[in-house]
Amino acid sequence: MQPFPLRPPTDVAPTDSLRQTLQSLGGVSEALFSRSFWLGAGWTAVKVAVIVALALAALAVVKRVKRSWVASAMKAPTLDKRRQRVLTVADLLGSVARYLVWTVAAVMVLDAIGLPIGPLLAGAGIAGLAIGFGAQTFVKDVISGFFLLFDDTLGNGDLIRIGTDTGTVEYVGLRLIKVRKFDGELLMVPAGELRTFGNKSVGYARAIVEVSLSYEQDAGLALTVLEDVAREWAASDHARDVIVEEAPQVQAFLALGDSGVTARVIVQVRPGEQFAVERDLRRLIKARFDERGVEIPFPRRTVYVKAEGGVAPDAASDAAAGA
Repeated sequence: MQPFPLRPPTDVAPTDSLRQTLQSLGGVSEALFSRSFWLGAGWTAVKVAVIVALALAALAVVKRVKRSWVASAMKAPTLDKRRQRVLTVADLLGSVARYLVWTVAAVMVLDAIGLPIGPLLAGAGIAGLAIGFGAQTFVKDVISGFFLLFDDTLGNGDLIRIGTDTGTVEYVGLRLIKVRKFDGELLMVPAGELRTFGNKSVGYARAIVEVSLSYEQDAGLALTVLEDVAREWAASDHARDVIVEEAPQVQAFLALGDSGVTARVIVQVRPGEQFAVERDLRRLIKARFDERGVEIPFPRRTVYVKAEGGVAPDAASDAAAGA
């Protein structure tokens, strides 16, 4: 049996294949060292650099306008609605400008280097629909954030309550809201989850100081002291700066507790000032109660001791006296 002879293919000769390869390499090398190639590459690089420079310049202009706008609003009081609106919209304007400018710049760069952007934009639209269906929570947060900004229900510097947490709004965006609690904790709240909240910075606030008076205490004397405290505080410089209504009110006999009755002093003040006002009123009430001998009640408890078959004889006096 003779072995099958190995023969080269008859259609393409080895010399022809080598010649074609050398010709292609020669064409590439000729293109690389040609003047037109480097002029086209240089012009493309210049266009890309100009696009990036224009994008950076546009962002710099937006940043400068934002900074001057915020500086003009910082002269207003902290809880002024115009200041809050400016701080909120300025942060949002910066974020939107960055996304928009760099997106347009990326599309222009792709067009400058010769890539077809038509199929890319069509594919991006289809991908956007798919992502929109898959990211419904994200879309919900964005839409909710837009309506929060549009309705002007909260802004930077507002004191709000979310569930059991209370804090100051530091950032309001289309998707996320940042709230700083008193202890320093920063809450990240998606806008779609902010369905029910309380805003303590709208209109006015009310300082409420409740005081318990013992049953043995002369209620008339205690109420007189509370009224004197209210007038004394209303005459102070701080009160004239923060008070909204003419004078604080003293309300008595709000509740009959186990150890005493409850009275309170209430006053309407500017939003955010209620905490300092309550501290001042408590300090004055404690000092004047000590001066006038008004007693604040202590918890009391009566204990009845029963023996088997009835009340023990020696427990009657203890039951009457209490413990």
